[in-house]
Amino acid sequence: MLFPRFTRHATIAAVAIAALVPLSAMIPAAAASAATVPAGTTVIDSASAQVKYAGTWRTSGSSNDSGGSVRFSTTSSSASFTFQGTSVAFITRLTSSSGTSNVAIDGQVVATVNGYSASTAYKHAAYSTTSLSAGTHTITVSRTGQKDARSTGTSSIIDAFVVSAVPSTAPTPAPISTHRYANCPAATVTVTTAKELMTASAQAQPGTVIKMAPGTYNAQINMTVNGTASNPIWVCGPRTAVVNAGSIQNNHGIQVSNSSNLVVAGMTVTNSLKGISVIRSKNVTIADTLVDNIGYEGIHLRAFTTDSKVVGNTIRNTGKRDPFYGEGIYIGTSDANWCAQTNCLPDRTDRTLLMANNISLTGAQPIEVKEGTSNGIIRDNVINGANAMPRAAEWVKVKGNDWQIYHNEGTNSTMHGFAVNGSVAGWGLRNVFFDNTVPVNAAGFGFFIHEQGSKGASGTKVYCSNTVTAAGSGFSNLACTS
Repeated sequence: MLFPRFTRHATIAAVAIAALVPLSAMIPAAAASAATVPAGTTVIDSASAQVKYAGTWRTSGSSNDSGGSVRFSTTSSSASFTFQGTSVAFITRLTSSSGTSNVAIDGQVVATVNGYSASTAYKHAAYSTTSLSAGTHTITVSRTGQKDARSTGTSSIIDAFVVSAVPSTAPTPAPISTHRYANCPAATVTVTTAKELMTASAQAQPGTVIKMAPGTYNAQINMTVNGTASNPIWVCGPRTAVVNAGSIQNNHGIQVSNSSNLVVAGMTVTNSLKGISVIRSKNVTIADTLVDNIGYEGIHLRAFTTDSKVVGNTIRNTGKRDPFYGEGIYIGTSDANWCAQTNCLPDRTDRTLLMANNISLTGAQPIEVKEGTSNGIIRDNVINGANAMPRAAEWVKVKGNDWQIYHNEGTNSTMHGFAVNGSVAGWGLRNVFFDNTVPVNAAGFGFFIHEQGSKGASGTKVYCSNTVTAAGSGFSNLACTS
């Protein structure tokens, strides 16, 4: 039977996706049995960039091999392939000069396979398993330098790896439309100074479009404006329109309060204690700004700000005064400050969208959403923790309820990739993670879920559709959901 999805491999011998081979068992050539391969399998050829080689490997071609060639090595070497799923098979070419190879799953040797055959045999499953835990795994084939007594050599040969598709029940998110800088309408008023900007915003009516001319705006910009859903108020400026409050020790770059249906887009905010703050507002969009060199957090929405969006911003170099307060994007208020900030009530900064932001060089978490917040979305953000995050153990920390976190990409964390913290009773519940790309490059988990009570009690779901690599502790401390 042919592989259904790879018709060009018309002569591939079927791969047995069989039971896990006992640890360090020697598999003779005869054990490379033929069996039909179910639909939904994927063949990763030896020439694929997804296969990572260490040592010296050369190519040998035959139309009988998967993809028309194999890679082989006669020196100390290994080949690794990282995949999602519970099943994998290693396909090789058997020859009279092949030796033995160790097969490891996630760094643990699970079998030693014999590549010898008196006559050449193509596309044989030397090793296969269907009993892996759901999630991300790495299979590594290493040349041992040993051989069957009948073999004339000790080469190791890689033809292909085969994985079985794992059906996912992860949600299918709907497209999201939002105001962006590129959509800013024609100006109804143009400003050149901080004073003119604040005067124009004080006079703004639904439909007003304030355009900032290039230049430096040397003050904290305070705004209280109210548009309508059909006629929002716009404040737009190019990156060369720079709001500079004068010092990372005090003042905000832009502070929006008691506002609704406002779009702030495009400009640069720098050299202030906080970058952009939105307080007690509704339906405010912060889009496509550059927030750079900030004393505390870059963008902060709090005090019952609802139905608002932080989209397409570049945020970097936060926490320059104190890294502990240096989040890139910060949503809500800590429960320790509810009585000071929100009349002792949870700060219900709800239904926030954080989308397509690029965040780096933060003192604390690139994104943190606090207890008290609910029903937000974190999607399509690109986060780099390299050379940063001295006061954070993860890229994204979620302490609220019912957040969806998906399609984000992160690199270079200090410990974990994503985390849920349920330390405050009644919060950190029912959050969902799917389709995130998580090369952690640190000792922690891709997803670390702190829950009160027994494991799984929070209702959090970490779907197997997330891709986790280089996480020293593994995929997650919570079993993933298919």
